[in-house]
Formats: sequence, C-alpha cells, structure tokens
Amino acid sequence: AALSQTKGTVVFFGAVPHMPAAVFGIAAAKALQQPLRAMELLDELQELNKLLGKLRDQRALLSQEVSKLCDVLSGPTSSAFQSSTPLSRFAVVSLNLQYFSSYPKDEEAATMKLQEALRTNDPVFAPDVIAVQEGLASKDVLTPIGFEQIICAGKKGQAQSVREMVYDDATALGACPQQYHDQLLCNQLYRRRGSGWECEDSGVIKVSSDAYLKGGGGRCQGQLVIRSMVWAKLRKPSSGKGATYVMCTHITGGRFEDQYFVQRLVDERRAQVKRCIDFFKNERPDPQDDDVGILAGDFNALGDYEKDGPMHGYYKFSIAKSEGVQADAKDEGISSPEALEDNFAQYMVSPFTALRESGWEFAYGKELGITSSFGHLIDHMAMSRKIPVERAEVRYLTNQKIGNKPPDTDLAVTDHNAVYVSFKM
Repeated sequence: AALSQTKGTVVFFGAVPHMPAAVFGIAAAKALQQPLRAMELLDELQELNKLLGKLRDQRALLSQEVSKLCDVLSGPTSSAFQSSTPLSRFAVVSLNLQYFSSYPKDEEAATMKLQEALRTNDPVFAPDVIAVQEGLASKDVLTPIGFEQIICAGKKGQAQSVREMVYDDATALGACPQQYHDQLLCNQLYRRRGSGWECEDSGVIKVSSDAYLKGGGGRCQGQLVIRSMVWAKLRKPSSGKGATYVMCTHITGGRFEDQYFVQRLVDERRAQVKRCIDFFKNERPDPQDDDVGILAGDFNALGDYEKDGPMHGYYKFSIAKSEGVQADAKDEGISSPEALEDNFAQYMVSPFTALRESGWEFAYGKELGITSSFGHLIDHMAMSRKIPVERAEVRYLTNQKIGNKPPDTDLAVTDHNAVYVSFKM
C-alpha cells in the first residue's frame, strides 16, 4: 500500500493482491496509529535523494578534474591550467639494451614488449625521458613506440664499436648478432613525443681517461675503452622554474674491466662520476640556481659492498682466482686475500662515494629490487639535490639466470630490467 498525507489523514491507495482482509485491516490500523513516522520516513527519503544528487554532481566534477590532471601529466593542455599547477611529474627510465645481444628475432613481439613494459600508452605512467646505455647508433627501437632521439654519443663521435667495447671477447661477440659487431655502442637520450617537457639543449662529453690496461693472465692488453655521458636540458614551458638536466652514463666496470681493478681503476671509476658532477656544477649552459641534475645509468655495482652479499660472491668466483688479478696484486705488494678484497670493495663503491661526497642524493636503494639478470641492482639514479620521488619501480625486461627463479617476463629483450622513477618538480 502507498501512503500519502492528505489534510492530516492517512489514505490507502489500493490493497495488496491476495492479502486477507483481516491482515490488511491490522496493517492499516497500525499505519493509522503511526502517521507521523510515515511522514518522517518520506522526508528522510527525500533528503537522501537530494544527497545522492549532490554526490553524483561531485563525482562528475571530480571526473572532469581527473581528466584534466591526466592531460597535464601527459602534456600541456593550456598555459593557464599549467601555471596553476605547483608541482609537475617528471618521469625517467633507465634502460640498458645490451647492444641487442638478447633482443628477440621477432622484432614485432619485442616492440610490443617494450610498449608494455614502458607503458608508453599510459598517460600517467609513461616516461618523459629514456636514458639508454649500450644502445647502437645504427639501431633505433624507441622512435617507433612514440619517442624521439635527443642525443646519441655514437653520432657525436664519442663511442667505439661493440667489438672494441668488449675487448674482442669471443664469448660476448658470439652472443651478439654478427651484423652488430662493428656498430657503435653508445649512450643515448630519448624524449616522449607529446611530453609536456621540452628539450632546450643537449650534448655529450667523454668521461673516461686514456688509461692503459696491462694484460697477462689471459687478459688482453691495451687502452681503456671510451666512456661517455650524454645530457639533455629540459624544462616545462611557462613553469617559471629552473631546468632539469638528465645525464646518462655507463661507468667503467663489468666482467671485462673488473679483472684490472688492482691497476688503480678505483680512481678511474671515481673520476668518471666526478666528471659528470663537474659538468653539472661548472659547465652546464645558462645555469640557474634552481636547476636540478639527474644522473642515470649503469654503474656496474651495488651501492654497498657486503662481505656476504652478491658482490662478494661475484668476486670470489669470478675475480679473486684470476691469474691476472693475482699477478697485479703481487706487483702492488698486496699479500693477503682480505686486503685484496678490500681493494675490490673500494673499487666497486667508488662511484657512490664520489656522489655522496658531492652532496648528491640517490632516488632509491636496494628496496627497488634487482635490475641485472644475475641478481644485482646495478642501475641507479642520483639527484644533485633532494627532490620528491613519487614512484620508483622495476619494469621487467629480463629473467634471472641463477637461482632457478620463476620468470619475471614472458619475453626477455635485454639482460637488464628497466628502472622507472617519477619525480615531483
């Protein structure tokens, strides 16, 4: 039955079908005894309906604001809206392509995997800039998925061939397609098309010395291969703030050069990072006080050396027993195994020591997870001053080669995972 108040009388419109008259009469009597309660219920329902209407309106407004925010994060929609936004997201990905040694022969599948892992179609979590290490000057796999190349060390004459960079190592060359052996291996920077961050300038500098590596013990002999740093100056238009310098490098080290660590390569690794820091501090064009530098790349080491950690295991099984390393230790008067490992530990952490001594901050630590296929965190990002890190995560592009672990990805495209970091500028 429906209730309605008419001049103080409760009126029934119709009856429930098949309800016995006696039952209906009792229900009606009870309703008549509580006319005020019925009125209160109707009032409450009306108020609830109004409240629901307001909530629907607020939800629509919120949806519009979220849409605007997504537009701002993916690119500028209007200068007026931009100027009212105090902080902007700036996302950087560090990506080591391993000179395409692990790249799938099915390039269409590889392209889809890169798009998926880098989230190139996501207006919120797509990177603004990709810092590439071990790319090839002759092969571009990022332009087809929405990026444009800013700078390539190979095209600026600061690179050597794959063959030279691996010191003509037969195992490394055997894993790399032969057509790439004499192609330039280099650092590169890419910007996402449609990003709200515009590139104002870019360049490349050599950061390595012309040190000579003494062979022996199965090691080759010759000059240290070239290491570079590529940089790009980016800014959000109409922000009225300083520029952001993204710098990408790949420091001396890894299984080829670690064999020479006793030959004062600790100083070389430290000096290469200092060269990057000095560029930002003293050589960047048109500096402003509120500029910020972000150094991304492959440091070939963890940030801390633990005696029972993964770097110790690597040293024990791959470095310590090397005939060349033992010969170098003898020449340097290093007699004890403990002293030799201490030298190796200093060599490994020297880039991090240089950054910390210069007041630079790291965007993340070992909580990020693993970036190499051998279970190590060797890809890092550091900031010239502390800025808020909104998100830092691994984007899976490889699987672990040790420990019988389940695969992280159904298609590996390199021997590194990518690292995504979004900053609030």
